[in-house]
Amino acid sequence: MKPEYKPLKELNDKTLKYKTKVKVIHKSSPQQSPNKPRYQRLLFKDDEGFTMKGALFDSDIEKYAEALERNGEYELSNAMISAVPPQHASKPNEYSIIINARAQISPLTTDATALGPQYQAFATIPRDPFNTELIDVLGVVIYVTAPKAIYRSQGIEDSVREIYLTDHSYDRPFTVSLWNDILHTHEETLNSWPDSFNVVGVLALTGRSYKGFTLSSTMSTRIITNPEGEKADALRAWATNHENILTDHRSKLAEIHSSTTTTPVTKIEEINRKRASNTWQEERFNLKVTLPTASTENLRLYLGCSKCGRRTNETIDTTFTCTFCNVQSAKSEPRPILKVDAVDDSGSMALTFFAKEVEYLVGIPCIEMWKLKENDNDEVLAEKMFSLRQKNVTIEIGPTLALTTSRVLNWT
Repeated sequence: MKPEYKPLKELNDKTLKYKTKVKVIHKSSPQQSPNKPRYQRLLFKDDEGFTMKGALFDSDIEKYAEALERNGEYELSNAMISAVPPQHASKPNEYSIIINARAQISPLTTDATALGPQYQAFATIPRDPFNTELIDVLGVVIYVTAPKAIYRSQGIEDSVREIYLTDHSYDRPFTVSLWNDILHTHEETLNSWPDSFNVVGVLALTGRSYKGFTLSSTMSTRIITNPEGEKADALRAWATNHENILTDHRSKLAEIHSSTTTTPVTKIEEINRKRASNTWQEERFNLKVTLPTASTENLRLYLGCSKCGRRTNETIDTTFTCTFCNVQSAKSEPRPILKVDAVDDSGSMALTFFAKEVEYLVGIPCIEMWKLKENDNDEVLAEKMFSLRQKNVTIEIGPTLALTTSRVLNWT
């Protein structure tokens, strides 16, 4: 007789006796906050797809290190359930499972290999930034960027550092962005990587559309500096036999990331000769052009998510949960797209401008463009487009996301 499991959505701080079946989909590294107990974050998911946070504190972190592992499935009963403080909650009435001596845990995972690294070759990784499955990779370190601060709209500072990895399956280094805690924890290790072509494992990454399709760290990300096993040994042998190619890749990345005061102007004729096989996602070029086809007919507006830009059917300025990027406080906002031909004395090429770029070129805020279109008042937009056609403009272009998702070279 199958046990009757209580779904996570029915658990709260009033629930005393229960039994539930969960999978550990996230398990962070232990953290230490000033003047507070050491803690480790977990995220559980049940068969209905509902998720609930979990936490371990102080000495329980070591006690339960092997009792709860990422990707493991468990029967969990009678653990204490606590309300998440509003300042830390990601949704109303959120609860967290506290793992301590009161919790009873029975493993349900029958395949022990499912708990270890599930390394994917770079060529087989789905190029979908909205895929929620976590990805483990094994790669040769080609290049490591310097730390960089990125400021969010709320004034919060995030730290990011990009590492470029490759393997035998892919002809181009793959970008992995390490953020905040994972970056600070491994700072000394990252500083030592540029000295040689190390083979490393990076676990629990997620896809992201950050400067092309990249992999990005999560709360569960771990770095294995000296991975063992047949795959790691084979990759080390491959790296030794292809050191000349790896050196060329490193030189190219160093050139792209080197700081220069001025970027030379590139002719369209040279851009048109480029192909997906010899263009890198990180490359940028300056064009000095006119935009003779700029017109209201080439301007399209739609309502999209304020976070990821994907189309939504919500009315303008509505707060909603985006089904693509899962942001719960997204807003529907106007997103203009302008498709034009750019021309210089060597030729022409099609370019696409998005959102703030269109706003800058046209000289009208996105919301005003939307109102003009909604009211069939194209006269103001037509005047702005006429003015734009008369100007010489310098534009920085780079490959679109399609280069790393589909090996298709378009410019933006």
